Amino acid sequence: MYRSSVIKILAPWFLLFAFTACGPMSLTDGSNDLAGGGIGGTGISVGRINSASSTSADVNGVVFDITNATVTVDGVTGNQNNLKKGMIVKVDGKFNPDRTAGSAAKIEFKDILEGPVSSVDAAANSIMVLGQTIIVDSTTYFDDFNDPDGNGTVDLTEFMTDLAAGNVVEVSGFVDANGIIYASYISLKSGSFEIELKGTISALNEISGTFKIGGLTVEFSQDSTEFEHMTIDDLKDGLYVEVKSAAGLSGDRLSASKIELEDRGYHFKDNDEFEIEGYVTAVSLSEDRFELSGHTVQIISTTRYKDGTIVSIADITVNMKLEAEGIVDANGVLIADKIDFESGDNDSDHDSEDEDGENDPS
Repeated sequence: MYRSSVIKILAPWFLLFAFTACGPMSLTDGSNDLAGGGIGGTGISVGRINSASSTSADVNGVVFDITNATVTVDGVTGNQNNLKKGMIVKVDGKFNPDRTAGSAAKIEFKDILEGPVSSVDAAANSIMVLGQTIIVDSTTYFDDFNDPDGNGTVDLTEFMTDLAAGNVVEVSGFVDANGIIYASYISLKSGSFEIELKGTISALNEISGTFKIGGLTVEFSQDSTEFEHMTIDDLKDGLYVEVKSAAGLSGDRLSASKIELEDRGYHFKDNDEFEIEGYVTAVSLSEDRFELSGHTVQIISTTRYKDGTIVSIADITVNMKLEAEGIVDANGVLIADKIDFESGDNDSDHDSEDEDGENDPS
């Protein structure tokens, strides 16, 4: 029997993390939870750790001083050494004017899921965990796996060779509009472990007491399932929840011991700086807006484009991987100063400085 699992959404940052396979939230629903005020230079960065040490972490090309930061990993406050390359994190702190560096006050990591591998497809570089398809590539960071050649880094071939059905893994990564997870970090778990899954409810059947998250059927009941920040009557399609299970999997069904309502929105102050990377899940050409990892991004006349692939909103399509940065307005919308196109599934080859060749539509 599996130990009780915790499933926390990368508190809407993710979304990294945000299982949007069942449909993205409205581009204009105004569901973000906001607070007034704001101080220039402060803000939030949501993205992959490109490198980390006990004193600094590079997130989205910004090197943050983390010496005095409060670091929380899966709900447990620890130390700076718990941060690993590839983890998708949320950083609260201050940005330097050139946005190449900053200082972090808080860093939080929450995985997308943790559970047993049901199948491995080496040809497609994919695995199935809790009914979710997970894609790995050469940029995925593999933690706690065997390193046969002893070079200190587990590569994709070693990972696919070492992994087997039944292994328990913890996954962090980006989710596209189809609910496919592009893993940036995978850790092999041993001993007791937690089953955890975050996602959007679909195919709710109140009579049978089931709903789906991706390809997984979740079973619930008034008697055996605890509900947090919600009641059983609040369940509906499109709701973003965290599910944990003490009973574990039975085939393609998961018996939920706890279901918790998760907040989709980010918590900002007006005029906070914000940068985020992920997959586009919806585009509104008429409004010059798109949805990126669960957050609304507004294109304006002065928005700059780092890569020639994109020169206007018309070039932005669903499942394109982007990084956006700018200022959050009073409605929680990211007013984009710059948009970076990322060509690889887990591409981290970007920086925060302006480069020759940027396109300025103004």
